[in-house]
Amino acid sequence: MQSKWENKVVLVTGSCRGLGLEIAKQLLALNALVVFHSKQTPLPNDPSIIHALASNLAIYLKADLRNASEVEQLIAAAVDKFERLDVVINNAGISSYGLLEEVSVSIFKEVLDTNLIGSVLVSKAAIPALMKTKGSILYLSSLAGLFGLPNYISYSMSKAALRQLRDGLALELHGTGIHVGITYLGFVENDVDKYALDSVGNKLAIPQRNKYLRISKIYASKSILSAIEKRKAVRYIPLSGKLFSTVAFLFSGALSLLFRGR
Repeated sequence: MQSKWENKVVLVTGSCRGLGLEIAKQLLALNALVVFHSKQTPLPNDPSIIHALASNLAIYLKADLRNASEVEQLIAAAVDKFERLDVVINNAGISSYGLLEEVSVSIFKEVLDTNLIGSVLVSKAAIPALMKTKGSILYLSSLAGLFGLPNYISYSMSKAALRQLRDGLALELHGTGIHVGITYLGFVENDVDKYALDSVGNKLAIPQRNKYLRISKIYASKSILSAIEKRKAVRYIPLSGKLFSTVAFLFSGALSLLFRGR
């Protein structure tokens, strides 16, 4: 049976490690043509990726998503290689940890520019190509985007704003055939070398998440691809995230008490 992803050209930003890498590898297994991307992280020495690159089933491109010119070159190179673009998955992102009064303005801005402005620039550059294929744009948000988390305010802000980006862009593109979706992720298992930036920009190791709360990268990736296949506007992974969304909307005071006590 032919995969729905057969020969679909998919750009996954931030796909050289973590969840983005798992999404890209699953796409290769589904016979999609994958555009790997990172700002500076090299591709892992993975046999499936090496084979895909050698067989012209994948391409690896570098770009700083905060730079409009580099983003435009990224999209142009992908289209030049595969002659089309079907899906853009906005996965790339960073976070910072620290009290607002202590976090450097430059670090705060770096998080917003990478997570939010980067998604804006990628979408803006990709729209002309996606109009031709009636493709999809997906934004990966977080439960942190439903309620402002202490010490992670810049991250929460950037993820919250993706919903407004998604909703407004979906209305702007109505009638073009382009699907615009957003997926809210819970606690996805993280790589051992995953880090956040501290208040002055140093790398701060992020501890492994609680094994009873975290979801696997494999499960998260499959759910993300399913949401795109079904052209879902909004999806929560896991489903309990929808409950958190309701609680955050109706009982924000209770959540404030919860986080205040931590």
